[in-house]
Amino acid sequence: MKKKAAVLCVAAVSLGLLASCGSTSVTENTVELKKNGKVIEYTVEDFSASYYDADELTEFVDAQVASYLEDSDATVKVTKNEVEEQTAWVTIEYDSTDTYADFTGTACFSGSVVQAQAAGYDFDVNFVSADDETGEEEESSVIEGTVSGASYLSGSEILEQDDLKVLIVGTAVDVIVPGTVRYVSADTAAITGKSTVTTTAEINSDVLVYVVYE
Repeated sequence: MKKKAAVLCVAAVSLGLLASCGSTSVTENTVELKKNGKVIEYTVEDFSASYYDADELTEFVDAQVASYLEDSDATVKVTKNEVEEQTAWVTIEYDSTDTYADFTGTACFSGSVVQAQAAGYDFDVNFVSADDETGEEEESSVIEGTVSGASYLSGSEILEQDDLKVLIVGTAVDVIVPGTVRYVSADTAAITGKSTVTTTAEINSDVLVYVVYE
């Protein structure tokens, strides 16, 4: 179910919102995976135009979640849905990546790298190592080429490390994982901290952001 189109894209069309960034603790639209498997989605929209209606936005988002839950046993909670200082803040909590994917219509997977491959996710992409991005040397063969000075690693090398986990999100968002980031997809992401990744893809584009962590 492409409910995200209803909650965000339709809201953007009907209310004239422009995608922006943030939550109280992040600076861009972000998906956070918790240790218990829950997913937190943070979204903020510019709400400065005089014709925007804060009550309408709040009611709209709440109604979309309520409509989804009528036909689902999943748990989806709107934990923040308000307008502050001409900015609309929406934070939604999902009980799993499957629920996030179903509600938003966006691909989302968490599990081991082997499980991800078995689920049909293609690892035939280039990866960048956290060691490369911090200047440490990674003992691994690499594909010729660099991204911001870092060497490319092949997906096959990632799959050999079957003890690693991966979060895959099918949209250009920043990502927070419950562990230490080891590798990210070179074309769509860059490592910004121990557990944080920023997207380098065009916002609202159909992409896959791979975050491999331990």
